[in-house]
Amino acid sequence: MPEVPIIVPRDGDKYWWEKNGVFNPGVTEYKGNILLLYRAYDDFRISRLGMAHSEDGVKFTQYDHPAIDTDPDDADERLGIEDPRITKIDDTYYIIHTVSSYHRVGEKPEVRGVMDYLPWRIRVAMHTTKDFHSYNHWDVILPNIPAKNASLLPEKINDQFGLYYREFTDEGETLKLAYTKDFKSWSEALVIPWPKPQVWQGFKFGTGSQPISTSKGFLMVYHAVDNNQVYRLGLIMFDRQDPTKILWYTGPILEPETTYEKEGYVQNVVYTCGAIIRDNELWIYYGAADKVIGRAVLSLSGII
Repeated sequence: MPEVPIIVPRDGDKYWWEKNGVFNPGVTEYKGNILLLYRAYDDFRISRLGMAHSEDGVKFTQYDHPAIDTDPDDADERLGIEDPRITKIDDTYYIIHTVSSYHRVGEKPEVRGVMDYLPWRIRVAMHTTKDFHSYNHWDVILPNIPAKNASLLPEKINDQFGLYYREFTDEGETLKLAYTKDFKSWSEALVIPWPKPQVWQGFKFGTGSQPISTSKGFLMVYHAVDNNQVYRLGLIMFDRQDPTKILWYTGPILEPETTYEKEGYVQNVVYTCGAIIRDNELWIYYGAADKVIGRAVLSLSGII
C-alpha cells in the first residue's frame, strides 16, 4: 500500500466537478488497460462519475470531463450518481450504481443521510457500455426499493443475471440476491443471512467490490463499520452453485492507517467498489476518507 494516494482531486476551475473528492472507484480491464470509474464530488455535494486509465495500475491518466454526468432533471438522481461497480458479461460492461434524490416535501424519508433534515432517497440504477465512449442509461432497475451496494454476478445463472444489493428495511439493512433476464422483471429476492457480526462489523456491513469469478467461488471484497464509525475491508467467498451461500469470510484485511485514509471529507474510511485479479494478485482500488483513491495488493494464492 503506497504512502500517497494514486488519484487525488485536481486543482483549477476546469475540474469543479471533482473539486471536493475523487473516491470509491469501480474497476475493469479494457483493451489491455486498467480502467477506473470513480465517484467525483463537487462543492454542492453532487456526485458524478469520472474516468481514468492506466497501463500499470498505479499511474493513471484522468479525463477532463465526467464519463457519466448526473441529470438534475431526473427525479431519481437529483443528488447524483454514486459508487459504481463494473461487471463484464460477454461484450458488455454493466455499471451498477446508486442514484440519490429526495422525496417531495411532506413525504416520509426511507433513509436518513448525513443531512438529517433532508428526506433522502436512494435507488439502484445502471448504465451499460461496450466501449466506454457511449452509454446506455437504464435509470432505476429496482423500482421502489431503497437499496445500495449493488453489483452483478460475473456470469449468468440459469440464463439470468444475479444482483446483490443491500436493502434498507424496517428491520434494518438486509443483504439480498435477486435474478432477472431483462432488468425489468425480478425474481423474489433471496435474503443472505450474515453470521453474527464481530466487533469491527458492529455498526453495519455491506458488499464492496463486484463479485469476481474464481475456481473456488465468487470472491468479493466487503466493507464493515464499527460503532466508532471506522470503516474496514474484508474478504468473502460465495458458492458458485448457490450464490446466497457464504463459504467463508475473513476479518479485516485493510483499515485506515495512513493520513489520507484517516483525514478527509469523512474520517477513517477505506471503502471499495472494485477489485481485479492481475499476476496472481488481488488489486483492490478503494476510496480513502471520501477524498482520494488508494490501491492495496494481496497475493491471490494466500486468499484462495
